[in-house]
Formats: sequence, structure tokens, C-alpha cells
Amino acid sequence: MLILLILLIYMFVKGAFEFERVTRTEMIILPLYSLIMMVITLSQERSWTTLGLAIILLLLGIMIGFFQATRVEIKDTGEVDEYQRPIIKAKRNWPFLVGWILVFVMSIAVELFLGTEMSGDDISHELFKELLRDMSSFVFLSTANTWIIWVLNVATSITYDGYLLMRYPKIRQAVRKKHSHK
Repeated sequence: MLILLILLIYMFVKGAFEFERVTRTEMIILPLYSLIMMVITLSQERSWTTLGLAIILLLLGIMIGFFQATRVEIKDTGEVDEYQRPIIKAKRNWPFLVGWILVFVMSIAVELFLGTEMSGDDISHELFKELLRDMSSFVFLSTANTWIIWVLNVATSITYDGYLLMRYPKIRQAVRKKHSHK
């Protein structure tokens, strides 16, 4: 397990410094899915403590999302996909990694604050799950998460993606709806 965790960390860190294709799934569908899941999971938690923590996490997550977007590099490949949308690539860089680490630490801290008992193995397992979730849309959609994870994901991803969509018109073109060939 340790070797696999180290390999995942390496791949995740390396990926932050490589250009990866911007996709509609990553920029639009997953954040909307996270928003729906946040509303569902928060509706099951009916306490003032949860509401207060959710608001704090949303605010912190928004700040982290803006920070994560500060050093993103965008590259237009000059190519188009089968729907005539430009193929755009993005490199997330170190602010993305720092923000990701902050989000992970905050999620563990809130779990501990709420009384969840966590061993070192539990934290390693959570790290493993979060790395897989962030590296694969399939894993993202197929894993169960707490309201804490959904709130943080909504705040960071919608802020990060929204900032990039507003700042770079080519990204908006790259993730627009598919148009059929005629």
C-alpha cells in the first residue's frame, strides 16, 4: 500500500506540472455533480455546527480556488476536436498543489473536530482515496464522500474553473456544448 501511495503522489505532483487537455467533464460536469452532492449530503446534516462549518469551508475553499488558479498556464494546441472546438491544454503548477494540500488538511481537521477517530492508516487511506479521486473522473463519480469533501470540492472547483472560464475565452470555446455535424 505504501509503495502504491508513493507512486500516486508522484504521478499527481508530476501531473500538476504537465499540460493536460481541458475537458467539459472536468470543467463543467464534475463541479455541477459536486454541487448536487453537496446539497444532498448537507440536507442530511441538520445542525448549526454543520451549517457554520460548511459556510467557513465554502469561504476558505473559494479563497483556495482563486489561489490555485493564479499560476495556471494555458496552451492552445492549434487543433480542434471532432466538434470543431479548440483543443486547449492547461498546466496547473505549484499553487494548485499547495491548495490541494490545504484542502486535504482542512478536511482531516474538520473530521477530527467533529470527533471522528483517525489513525495514521486512516489518514493514509483518505490520502489514497483523494489522489485517486482527483486523478480519475470514474473514481470521482463512484466514491462516496462526506459533506465536508463535497463542500470543499464545490468551493475550490467552481471558483478555479469559473476563474479560468472567465479569463480565457478559448477555454469557454473548448468546453461549449457539442454541435452535430451537418
